[in-house]
Amino acid sequence: MSYLRRWRKFHAEATAIALESSSSEDEISALDERNSSWNESENASGSSVEESDNSVDSVNDYGFVQNIESSDTETCQSDPDFSENEELPSFREKLSAWASTNKLTKGTVDELLQILKKEGHAELPKDSRTLLQTPRTVDCEDKCGGKYIYYGLRNGFLKILTHSAFTGNSDHTDHINFNVNIDGIPLFKSSGSQFWPILCSIQGFGPFLVALYFGNAKPNSLNDYLSDFLQELEDIQQNGITHNSQHYQMKLRAFVCDAPARAFLKGIKGHTGYYACERCTVKGFWKGNRIVFISTNDHPSRTDTEFENRSYPDHQTSETPLVQFGIRCVTSFCLDYMHLVCLGVVKRILWFLKQGPNECKLSQRQLYEISDKLLSFSGKMPSEFARQPRTLTELERWKATEFRQFLLYTGPVVLRKIISKQMYEHFLSLTVAISILLNSEDEKRAAYLNYADNLLKYFVDKSKDIYSENFVVYNIHGLKHLCDDARNLNCSLNEISAFPYENYLQSIKHMVKNSKNPIVQVTKRIAEREFSKCEDLKVASTYTTVSTKPRNRCFMLLNETFVFIREKRDNGRFVCDLLRQRDCENFFTTPCESKLINVVFVKKRTRMTRRLVEKEELGRKAVCLPFDDGYVLVPMLHGVEK
Repeated sequence: MSYLRRWRKFHAEATAIALESSSSEDEISALDERNSSWNESENASGSSVEESDNSVDSVNDYGFVQNIESSDTETCQSDPDFSENEELPSFREKLSAWASTNKLTKGTVDELLQILKKEGHAELPKDSRTLLQTPRTVDCEDKCGGKYIYYGLRNGFLKILTHSAFTGNSDHTDHINFNVNIDGIPLFKSSGSQFWPILCSIQGFGPFLVALYFGNAKPNSLNDYLSDFLQELEDIQQNGITHNSQHYQMKLRAFVCDAPARAFLKGIKGHTGYYACERCTVKGFWKGNRIVFISTNDHPSRTDTEFENRSYPDHQTSETPLVQFGIRCVTSFCLDYMHLVCLGVVKRILWFLKQGPNECKLSQRQLYEISDKLLSFSGKMPSEFARQPRTLTELERWKATEFRQFLLYTGPVVLRKIISKQMYEHFLSLTVAISILLNSEDEKRAAYLNYADNLLKYFVDKSKDIYSENFVVYNIHGLKHLCDDARNLNCSLNEISAFPYENYLQSIKHMVKNSKNPIVQVTKRIAEREFSKCEDLKVASTYTTVSTKPRNRCFMLLNETFVFIREKRDNGRFVCDLLRQRDCENFFTTPCESKLINVVFVKKRTRMTRRLVEKEELGRKAVCLPFDDGYVLVPMLHGVEK
């Protein structure tokens, strides 16, 4: 059924493109009738169809009461893709962009071209490689025990500088900070073949590929692997980039990598070593078949100068070329919260609740109750969430986004009244601290940064009493140093997160169709997307969907007032039901009042006022989850890609 829907989607898009260039009214009407019959049959088969409701009740979908009546109907108007003065792309350009965007195979596009040529489009080529301008040859070199291609750091920056979202944004200055990500990604389950790409990103834009290595293991020479990148990096940081008579000073802000990649790049002990901590000189000890870090004393912090001088023989295992190029190997390598917190701490908490020691393990009844509540929230999370909540029975298959979702949004709701008060408040200390560190408002985040630091240290020190000493492993100890990144780099953890890089790594992996020359396949797909002008330079945003549907209608305005969208207007305004501040209660009061992080509880039948809201007033989308006799409202803290 999913294959059939996908085929119908592609066919409908191709038909729409073909209709624009077709002059036969009979063909147009026939295709319209065929598409109409497909839609009717799909709707009859039980697929979900969104219908507009022209009636406005006095009680909205959440049970809140409005104090005025309205007879306006829902209207939704999308912005045109092109202005009147802008030249429209040709049929061939539209077709190539469509084929590249949907990542269609060569055989599929060839078959479509044959059909279109028979229907009168003689100007189209016979082969998809001509349509997409696929490179005939790709030059790659043997390096570090595998194949290697360098695409260039400057080339990627220039693509962003010419992007419409960059040129039209007055917030960008002549000083640009960028992040670098290096990580390995396996390609096939049946072999050890893997990619080791070098990725780079500028705040507000998705990553781009700087270099790509392919082999059966990680590069066997770190110096050779990084040589091209480090030389160009040094040149760009010294001389900057000039584009359209504008000179930009480029500065490396941070390396965003997981613990194994950081150990590889810096030449240090891995996360299972006794001296694994990258920020302090604490020594772990062996307990319960793992290295744990339990210490009540403050240990000396590691410094960039001492690292350069090889002053940590128990921590450093080899020399790294990064030091030779002036890269700070302590403060420039952030502790990525995706791996440290989401896949590390939160996952460990849930595993200990599910099958840990007796002092923290929950009963089957409690686990089923948590799972039932999580399942009840399925379909209620906004569209910006890639995954809806799943039960704890599928915990081993949860992704990083699901652990983040549990920590920030669903966890505080489903755990309440199920686990003990001590465990619940301990969990909330982590939620509040991470919420503060993810806040994009620099002034507010800086004001509560020390408080977040104290909460994380309390969480780590208290963990051994709640979950046992075996709980305090490398990731748990790393929470004590997490605030250092937000403080030293003066940014939200969202800006130095591995989430966008992991998404891009998956897109690279999907470009590989078979085991024959994977690095060449990726290079050709990237060239095709560049030719079709549909390369993945996605722009980050706080939300992507504004709707009157229940899960997409709750927003927090810039003045931190919650509203529910009732109607869209053509002039970019929204008719909204507004919650008064005095009607919002604290959902929890320990370790602090929940209003500190804009989490509130609202009872049903709460009276609201209705007014027009400008689109510019919408700050962040909010998650609205039912709880007892009301709803919990939590503003979204993580960014999404348009």
